[in-house]
Amino acid sequence: MNVLVRRIVFARVRVDMKLKVHDRGSETGLRKRPAAIVLSGIVMLVSVGLSGCGAKAPERAGEIAQKVLVRQPSRFERPLAVNASGNVEAAETAYLSFQVSGQVKRVYVEEGQAVRAGQLLAELDLRDSQFRVDAATSQAGAAEATLEKVNAGPRKQELAQARVDLDRVADEYKRLKALYERGSLAPNDYKKIEAAWLAARERYSLAEEGSRQEDKVAAKDTFQAAQAQEGIARKALGDTRLTAPFAGVIVKRDVENGMLASSSRPVFVLMNLSPAKVRVGVPEAEIGRIRIGQHATVRIPSLGERSFDGRVETIGYAADPAARTFAVKIAVPNPTLVLRAGMVAESRIETGEKVSVMTLPGQAIVPDSNGAATVFVLFPEKNRVYARRVDTGSVFGREVEIVSGLAGGERVVVAGQQLVHDGALVVAGEAGQAQ
Repeated sequence: MNVLVRRIVFARVRVDMKLKVHDRGSETGLRKRPAAIVLSGIVMLVSVGLSGCGAKAPERAGEIAQKVLVRQPSRFERPLAVNASGNVEAAETAYLSFQVSGQVKRVYVEEGQAVRAGQLLAELDLRDSQFRVDAATSQAGAAEATLEKVNAGPRKQELAQARVDLDRVADEYKRLKALYERGSLAPNDYKKIEAAWLAARERYSLAEEGSRQEDKVAAKDTFQAAQAQEGIARKALGDTRLTAPFAGVIVKRDVENGMLASSSRPVFVLMNLSPAKVRVGVPEAEIGRIRIGQHATVRIPSLGERSFDGRVETIGYAADPAARTFAVKIAVPNPTLVLRAGMVAESRIETGEKVSVMTLPGQAIVPDSNGAATVFVLFPEKNRVYARRVDTGSVFGREVEIVSGLAGGERVVVAGQQLVHDGALVVAGEAGQAQ
């Protein structure tokens, strides 16, 4: 346009110069003046047209302004939370097996059945174990009797008999000794009676003193060993009955009546799922905000997005080398056992901190041709709206968090956004702020 003006002005100058040349007395100059006047008028019209440009974008032919409502994004403080995903686990898990081998006599529970602590699950044929208990009990009884005998010492009758024997042999020894000293007894006969007297005296001394200390110790050790064998036999008898160590659910049964069970093969898997534990991985950048006892909301997608309340119970101290996340366990009450081990879980752990967020109504956010979240921002000097991509975050009722894409002072279309497009002409009204 500026080039056109310059060309028109230049043409007017040329015409004026020609008029001055021919104006010296010729009629031709008088006839040329109307042309100059026309050119001057064109220049004035172009100048006036240019002076009106730049105030507002020109309306396209036939374009209709759409009515919309706009407002600025709302701001408020919300609790800062850490989101993490993981799986449901049991609070306790036990792989149960018999501690002795034997033939299974009877199984009392089914897979999926809830059991209480101490409940009988299965038992073996106990006849062999009972026989071992009987034999061990008899051996322990015999050892106990021997120990009592050793500790009690000789009976009075035994001591009196030893005394009588000693006196009889002593009298005989005195009589024969006198004969031997007079030469009336052969030496060999004297030696025999002397040996008999010494033996009788020793027997009486032993009877009077009782058992030796080493015999008492040996008898005591034998009795204790017999008692230990009896205890082992009784334990083996008790191990023929397999009971639940804690209350829970039988999640696996691998035993049938009549089969041969061994101590190395688990026959039941028992899990305690009340409470359930949700194990999630928290990124390294967020683990510093997690504390034991913090409230957490756990969402289970497979249960129709149901949510459960829980508390942080444990925080790991070693990161997973591959994922660079720390294991955090959340205890979730599960009285109806609706939570099952292995379910995928999404958790939101409340840290107790506050963070300022910017929100817009959910209907203000529309997808563009690529599916990206988009809002329409009003440019009041042009009375037009232009699309702008945004990143969204959490949902707060009807409001959606705007993480990035807006500064906060823009006026965004919140009603009528379905009627506009990028660069559309609008007539904007003010909408109320979210409460």
